[in-house]
Amino acid sequence: MNVSEILRAAARDNAALCTAMWRAHGLGIERVDGWVGCLGTPPRLYPNIVTVDPSVDAPGQTRSIAERANGVSREFFVKDSYRALALGAVGFEPLFEASWIHRAAGLDAGVTRLDWRCVTDAAELSAWEAAWRGGADGPPLFRPAFLTEPGLTMLAGWADRVIVAGCIITVTGAVAGISNVFGDAPEAIRISARTFPGCDLVGYENGEALATALEAGFQTVGDLVIWRRA
Repeated sequence: MNVSEILRAAARDNAALCTAMWRAHGLGIERVDGWVGCLGTPPRLYPNIVTVDPSVDAPGQTRSIAERANGVSREFFVKDSYRALALGAVGFEPLFEASWIHRAAGLDAGVTRLDWRCVTDAAELSAWEAAWRGGADGPPLFRPAFLTEPGLTMLAGWADRVIVAGCIITVTGAVAGISNVFGDAPEAIRISARTFPGCDLVGYENGEALATALEAGFQTVGDLVIWRRA
């Protein structure tokens, strides 16, 4: 795949993660004008809309998103996967920016020190989320229905019967999207590459997490921005 194809595959894979989370919370999905949207209030940390098709007319896409947001009386978030929309003109402000990343299949995965296993039941899921939260309070975000989503794998790194690292992998086509990385990030990347050796790894990061990914063999392939409207 060339860079353009990788970027589109990464955006669509991440949209699959978002739709899986929406469905796990019992929410419907709409697909309009090159974006997918959540019918209802999305779970915290997840957007209302994710753009997936860069070939759609950007001004038209901006208008359709603004119309959708106008019908909502609470905060509204858009993942502009290609950093292509002028949403500032319709009342949005950028929340943060990040870079899409890609790690080619076949690169050496390296060795791991933790006992890595797939999360398979509600008890493990609860322990995984507690470790991912790092002690922060709040209602559960990851529901058992999330584990039944096709192509989705939650990996947990155990040490002395305690989860100390983890990540989520979504497989769509030839790519495996890595997200929600916590704990030992380089090790999470290595186990993801080993678990899905035939897939290119994709995802997005910024700041120190982006630097860690680049050191682990990823390359940047594009930019995205998360928009917020109060």
